[in-house]
Amino acid sequence: MRTRRFLALAVLACWVSNASAWDAFGHMLVGQVAYEHLTPQAKAGVEKSLAAFNAKNGTDYTFVTMGCWMDDIRGKTKKYTTWHYIELPGNLEAEPFPVAWQVNALWAIRLCSDIIRDKRTDPGVDKDQALVMLSHLVGDIHQPLHATSLNGDAGGNKVVVPNIVDAKVEVFPHWKNLHYFWDTAYRRVFRDGKVGEGYSEPPYVMEDPLPGHAAAQPAAREQSTELQKTHQSEKFPRGGEAESWVRESHRLGLIEAYQKLPGGPNANPVELDQAYVDNARELARQRLVQAGLRFADLLNELYG
Repeated sequence: MRTRRFLALAVLACWVSNASAWDAFGHMLVGQVAYEHLTPQAKAGVEKSLAAFNAKNGTDYTFVTMGCWMDDIRGKTKKYTTWHYIELPGNLEAEPFPVAWQVNALWAIRLCSDIIRDKRTDPGVDKDQALVMLSHLVGDIHQPLHATSLNGDAGGNKVVVPNIVDAKVEVFPHWKNLHYFWDTAYRRVFRDGKVGEGYSEPPYVMEDPLPGHAAAQPAAREQSTELQKTHQSEKFPRGGEAESWVRESHRLGLIEAYQKLPGGPNANPVELDQAYVDNARELARQRLVQAGLRFADLLNELYG
């Protein structure tokens, strides 16, 4: 009974919905990569702002863990649900961006950046919260299925993947879908016909997630080092701004996530194979490093 209760709490802590992106550890990896590439001036600025955020909210986030905040609060508010993603059409040739006023991840990144620059204000987001939200949002739009949707499938949430296995899907089988796979693709392996985990995300309790985040920080440092050894910045684009990052994710989502599916882009359900899982894992790891480096560049500009 105790084991079941712990598993249920651990699963609830990593709450997933149609708008979730990288799991908590994935967001921590983005934060760890970014922290290692901040200038001293930017580091001082963000640490001051984060301290103010913690004081106002009674929390104890670090730079590495603050990217988890937007998911940690999702059981308390739905206010930011559409801020996590941007729905673009399943057509590489089409102009992919919706009208400018639509509230989505691109809009949110621009808003938070402008708040820090003193170019805009928002009654619900001050400069300190804007920093914390940027950490999450920049990570989100580097997950290819956060910028891509095909046949109205909500970014792969409606594409069933029966051969995903982990502790979470044992409790909630409806998470066996393509979107959830890509949320965790950076640590997925293919064994005996199943899409398993190379390592598990550290579990934590949703009602009190900070201890679990803190305990996972040494692992985030270790994994970040390994990622940056194999996914060096000179091998892929580092710069650009939010719109180009979204366009990049959109293209990768259509080509790598959908067109390479066993059975074709419209397959549903679809059992993933070795080639697909291996390709997705390496691409996801690259995207985590890119997100971290680009977030650092953005903060070096905003706080420089």
